[in-house]
Amino acid sequence: MLDFLKTDPIAFTIPIGNGFPIYWYAILIVIGIAIGAWWAGREIERRHQNVDELYNGLIIVVFAGYFFARITYVILDVIDGNGARYNSLIDILNIRSGGVNILGGFIGAALIGLLYVQFRRLRFWHYADVAGPALLIAQAIGRWGNFINQELYGPPTDKPWGILIDPANRLPEYSNLTEFPPSTRFHPTFLYESVALFIGFVLLVWLNNRYRNKWRPGTLFAIFLIWWGGNRAWIELFRPDQPTIGNTFLTYSMVAAVLLALVGVWLLLRLYDKLPESARARRRRRRAVKPKPRRQN
Repeated sequence: MLDFLKTDPIAFTIPIGNGFPIYWYAILIVIGIAIGAWWAGREIERRHQNVDELYNGLIIVVFAGYFFARITYVILDVIDGNGARYNSLIDILNIRSGGVNILGGFIGAALIGLLYVQFRRLRFWHYADVAGPALLIAQAIGRWGNFINQELYGPPTDKPWGILIDPANRLPEYSNLTEFPPSTRFHPTFLYESVALFIGFVLLVWLNNRYRNKWRPGTLFAIFLIWWGGNRAWIELFRPDQPTIGNTFLTYSMVAAVLLALVGVWLLLRLYDKLPESARARRRRRRAVKPKPRRQN
């Protein structure tokens, strides 16, 4: 279905030294970030917050995100038994060699973003609300770089939307051309995630426009966590490249995604005071409203 879109991963080469290739993957990521930042800037102004602070924080958060995404990928790769490929600090930090984990990057970036917002004394939940949809659209566009690189695909399939993967780019378990000939098609996992992310962006933008002045700050971010985490969890079922926990079908990223979705549920309940009270809280509340005995004269 997508065969006509196949192209060289290298968009162009800068004539520096032996040549410095610029990849379509990087270009698409930059475009995605730019669109997400543009929407976030417009929305933060509607919330009467400081747009300059948003863009200053964005620069820090983006670099922090890619740093933590790379570190998380390397850690999981080492757990999966591929630690021999990292012989130096340069090997560990070299994003151009391939391999980042978006969930690890998000958690790291969120922590750095929280520190920045606290340091600048900004209203955290407003900035978190605009960050969620911005991340969805940025990742939705960036995922097409995975298609160009022929990565982020699933197991073989006979579905009409399956994609061809060159034998040189296949995972070891699919490299046997007798069992998996060149005509074998694979699940386009990148497409599943891209569509889910794009739908999530449109949904959150629509909800935000409709309920911006009715919802409490942080609500949009909570819904983002539920949507993003929930979709990433089922998409992990089509990720044979991900290290699993023991001999189970569970991957580390799947567990992290489910936890993020649960955090979103917890946050939503907390924002609207719907969390069940603990026994201690109930006793404290009863004591607070218990009438004092009347004094006898």
